[in-house]
Amino acid sequence: MADLSRCSQCGSAPVGALLGGLCPSCLLGLGLADGDEVEPDDDPLLPGAVYRVLTVLSSEHDRTSYLADQGHTRRLVTLDVVRVPAAGGDESLARCRERLRALMRWAHPGVPKVIDGRRSPSGDYCVVAHYASGPRLDRFCDAHGLEAGSRADLFSRVCETVSEGHQLGICHGRLRPDLVIVAGPREHVQPLILGYSVIPDRAPAIADDLSGLETVARAMGWQGPEGCRWPSVDALREAASRDWLRVPARQNL
Repeated sequence: MADLSRCSQCGSAPVGALLGGLCPSCLLGLGLADGDEVEPDDDPLLPGAVYRVLTVLSSEHDRTSYLADQGHTRRLVTLDVVRVPAAGGDESLARCRERLRALMRWAHPGVPKVIDGRRSPSGDYCVVAHYASGPRLDRFCDAHGLEAGSRADLFSRVCETVSEGHQLGICHGRLRPDLVIVAGPREHVQPLILGYSVIPDRAPAIADDLSGLETVARAMGWQGPEGCRWPSVDALREAASRDWLRVPARQNL
């Protein structure tokens, strides 16, 4: 009987969940070269690009994210391997392909750029984006004792990013506080939204993002009315321009 705890190709014990019987290195380094590629519009990667997996960043029921580097450049990237359910059929695969193309066309300072993507031999989708790290936005606000105005400004910038995605037909679909971080030097803080990827089992809706944005705002200290059905991102952003938790003033942006 085959040892299902080890990679069927190299025999190694994987650093994350087995995907199609392959460890991440074999899946991403060998399998993807012959996968169903989706070429980016600009600065395309080589079809046979090899990624070296360094560690697991996160794991959920339908996806595992890895930190890796691109073999010939050593550029750090995030590899989001999304398990596509067999029951999804052609409709699910078509939705993934369309969303992947849209993500690769989108360039925004508030989102790590998606630079590559393709299917693996096991049928999973891999989305490759520039790697970004930093503290969570809500914890950054608390650590620096930011006052209400600075918090509202940072949240407004998150809303602007989400709103631009909506204009391009891209909804996040899984937005939550741990996926919103800050990067850059203290004097030029840039909120970044992580986790834009393919979602095979459904088409994410604007309502999903409005709910997610509200949880981000409340984690940052917003105390606005609860139970509202926000008609748009702009409506939520306007409401979040006031009613913030008062904190002892220490620093402002």
